[in-house]
Amino acid sequence: MEPKLAIEPLSLAEVAFEHFEEFFNSIVEQAQFTPEQQLTLGEQLKASIEKRDKLGNVLMWLDGQADLLREKELQLAARRHLFQKFSEALRSSLHDQMLDWGIKKVEGQEFSFTVKKNPQRVEILEAEKIPPEYVSYTPTIDKAAIKCALEEGKQVPGAELAQSTRLEVR
Repeated sequence: MEPKLAIEPLSLAEVAFEHFEEFFNSIVEQAQFTPEQQLTLGEQLKASIEKRDKLGNVLMWLDGQADLLREKELQLAARRHLFQKFSEALRSSLHDQMLDWGIKKVEGQEFSFTVKKNPQRVEILEAEKIPPEYVSYTPTIDKAAIKCALEEGKQVPGAELAQSTRLEVR
């Protein structure tokens, strides 16, 4: 019985390199380059690939930085909301206490606290009873409905389906 040889599977990079090398060799054979030209072309292709990889790394780094900043923004926004809620609760409590005690103004060394009347505002008690001349409507465009209609082959004046592209980096 003969001993079995262990064959390790090739990595994706090794397979890709083999295919690239075969592709490169087929181009060189068809073009009938001199050995010097083959060497120069190989070096240029290698440098070009390295530049693309560096660009890919830069893009990945930038995306990572953007993700970190987005996460930090969320943390800071949560902290800001906490401070705003505390400030609003403190203001409301102080306002209510001054109203309860009948105090209109309190002076301090740096700050003064004054209860003042706000400008009058309209409160709507029953919206359905408001006359039509006091109701304004803002039209909105239903893009989802327009897309469905266009995909079904219907004509929608002033609209068309548009196709764009994006760069995907993996």
